[in-house]
This record gives sequence, structure tokens and C-alpha cells, in this order.
Amino acid sequence: MKHLASALCLLLFSFAQVNAQQPKTKKPAVLSFTLSFSDYNTPALIRDSSFSKAFKGTDWLNPGKKSFGIGVGWWKQLTPQIDFSANFNGTFSNFPELFVKDDSIGQAGFTPQLDAMVHLFAFKQGVTFNPFLSAGAGAGIFGGNTAAYAPLGVGFKLRFKEGAYLINQIQYRKALTDGITNDYLLYTVAFAQTLGKPKKAPETVKEKTSPVPADKDGDWFEDNIDECPDVAGKVKGCPDTDGDGVADKNDPCPAEKGTLNGCPDTDGDGIADKDDACPDAKGSVNGCPDADGDGVADKDDLCPDMKGSFKGCPDSDGDGIGDGEDKCPTVAGTTADQGCPEIKQEVKEKVEVAAKNIFFRFGSDVLLNRSLPPLKEVVTLLKKDPALQLVIEAHADSIGTAERNQLLSERRAKRVAQFFINSGIDARRISYRGYGATQPVADNATEKGRAQNRRVEMKLRY
Repeated sequence: MKHLASALCLLLFSFAQVNAQQPKTKKPAVLSFTLSFSDYNTPALIRDSSFSKAFKGTDWLNPGKKSFGIGVGWWKQLTPQIDFSANFNGTFSNFPELFVKDDSIGQAGFTPQLDAMVHLFAFKQGVTFNPFLSAGAGAGIFGGNTAAYAPLGVGFKLRFKEGAYLINQIQYRKALTDGITNDYLLYTVAFAQTLGKPKKAPETVKEKTSPVPADKDGDWFEDNIDECPDVAGKVKGCPDTDGDGVADKNDPCPAEKGTLNGCPDTDGDGIADKDDACPDAKGSVNGCPDADGDGVADKDDLCPDMKGSFKGCPDSDGDGIGDGEDKCPTVAGTTADQGCPEIKQEVKEKVEVAAKNIFFRFGSDVLLNRSLPPLKEVVTLLKKDPALQLVIEAHADSIGTAERNQLLSERRAKRVAQFFINSGIDARRISYRGYGATQPVADNATEKGRAQNRRVEMKLRY
């Protein structure tokens, strides 16, 4: 997909370039004859492995891995840089297993497809080489199943002479219904020829402009005093749509009658409704009330009845975090710790060491006895500081199913949490979660890596 993204960026850059103007002509339709190759394997490889693995080696270039097809198309120019096409393609398909719904062994058959697309060109028609982007919708019969898809493509049109073209495309066809189970790629080479000759559009004859009158907009304001000489109006020659005596060009609210520079002020606080955060309540802070007079509007004041310096709230410990958001309002702390003191490094290290020495019986959530001493040290730390909370996260390696790994990690996290609760720690201070094999820290391809991924992490917080 990286190469496709690069190609799209190149085309978008090309759209910004100014091309020489072409003669204004009505282009006839174009008939194309197409040779195609369908690739049913590569998108599945990208989905099941990765982009680099899917294109590793030369198998994806091998024509024997593709399905040959032929087709016809009808192209019609809509604008100088946009074409519409309707295409019929028949493919002698060799489907891989599971590509067609309910087909577990793969099959061969003739696949008719019909699609309609819009093509956006980099340059106006008439240049020799013209890249384009494509998008559309289509449907086909795949091994007896009808399926809809959305083709997204990139390609170019090569002009041999007026009316004769070579058109190359690469399309990514996104499956929309369940007749097929995966997306696929289509590579096409088309030879195109116009049907008839282009007809020149009739030339327009410019009308002679009449002399500018003294009052060209006819509003009874002479042009030399008319502030809007090209449009009729009653306020110094300018329109006043809402009739409030302020010309539209000077009225911030031209469609609403108002008394404040042309805008309504419903609550009469001297702030127009459009700028008033509280248009129905008179106030001094952006048009809003401020009951405690601390400069923070009541609607934004976390403590509307108490004057304060932090979001309208007092800050008892002076740590720059208001009492309403300070988890430790009587003890100065840091913003990173939500107003609580920073946890000492040696305490964090003891918890990290304890986490690395948690072991379970193989394939279960039963704690081994050698795990208990380090866990008891963490219990001691938690009892010394009743404000501390503990977060427990359990992880698994990739052996087995994702469902089993998720369940096992959740049970192990819960088992560790239960140990602390049984040791006298309030359950409200303990939180736990299992992540299965979704967050590896090492390569699951080796035993050493898998051992590192089977882990429990413990983090302290206030």
C-alpha cells in the first residue's frame, strides 16, 4: 500500500500544475478493448501477514498466478479533466480456496463483471501522457455467487494521435457484499478508439458594453456618492436586507435585525448575541454571569459560589491545581500526578521488581509460592501510604487462540488483585485488566521472547 500511496500523492501534485489550454470541443465517446489479469491472492496475503511479506519474492509477478480476462468499455468525457466509463469484463478465473463464499477448495469458472467508474485526470484532455485516479461501483458473478465491489484505481492514458489511445490501470476492488470473502486486484491494458469526430462548440460573440450611466444601479444615488454603485440599496446606496438601518456590507448580522451595530442583543448586556456565550442571561464575562466575581463565568466555573484562581476554584495547597480537580487537595503535588506528590523512585522500583517475580502454574492463574514474598513487600508499601492505588495489567504470549489468551490474562490479573484484597488492601484501591497477546514487548517467534511477553505489570498512582 505504501507504493500506491506514493503514486496517489504524485498524481495529486500533478493536479496543481497548470496545463496549456486546449481548444473547446465536444469530445465523442471512446470504445475500448481490454486485456486484464485478476489477482485474487495478494490482498489476502496483505490482510493475513503484511504488505512486505505479500510482495516478497516474485510469485505475485508470475502471470500463472493471475486469471486472464477480456472486456469492452465505453468512455465519455464529462469535463476537460473528468471521464465516465462503463465496462464489461469477462475473466477465466481460478479462484483460491475461501475466496468465493462457502468454497473451501477453490474452483475455476467464467466470471462476468460490469462496472461504472469516474476518472479524474491530472491534465486537460489532449496531452500525450495523462495520469488519472478512478473510483466507482460494480458487480459480478463469482463462482455462482453475485457480489458487489467498489473499484479504486490509478492509471494513465497514452495518446498516439487524436482519437487513438492506450489506457493502463491498476484497480483495487473492495468487496461490498458477501458473495466473495476478500478484495482483489485487477490489472488492465486497453486499446481505445473514438466513435466519430469531435464537434467544435459554437463560438460566443461578445456583446458591446454600453456606457456606464451616472446611476448604473438605478437606486437614485448617483455613482459618485453611492457606496455600492453596482447594487441598488437604500442606505447610502447599499442594500439593508434586515431593515435595521445598517448596510449589509457593514452589518455583521445582515439577516437579523438588531440594535448593536446591526446585531441582536437579547439580554441587553452590550454584547451581541453572536459573540455572547450566554445570549439569554446578562453578564460581564463574555456575556455570561459571574456570581462570585472571580473572572470565570458561572458556566465554566467549577466552583461558582466560591471565588478561586484555578478555573474558579480555590487551590488550598497552592500547587496550581484547583481543589475540585486535585486528588490530594491538602498536600502540594505535581500536575503529572493530578495534584498528588510524586511517587519516590525507590518505591516504583520495588513494585517493578515485584511484578517481574510473579509466576503462575503453567496454563493457569494459580500463583506459585515464590511469587508471594515480593507481593507481600508491595502490600507493606500500600499500607504505609493509604492514598496510593495500584493498577495491575496481565499479558500473554501468542501461543493458543486469542480468546484463550485474553481469558487467561484477565484471570491472572484478577488473581493478583485478589491477593492484595485478601491481604487487607481496600478493593477500591486496586484496579486490574487483562490484555491477552495484544501488547507484546518481545518477538513471539522465540521462546525467550514469549517468556518476556508472559508478564504482569504493576503501576502505582494516587
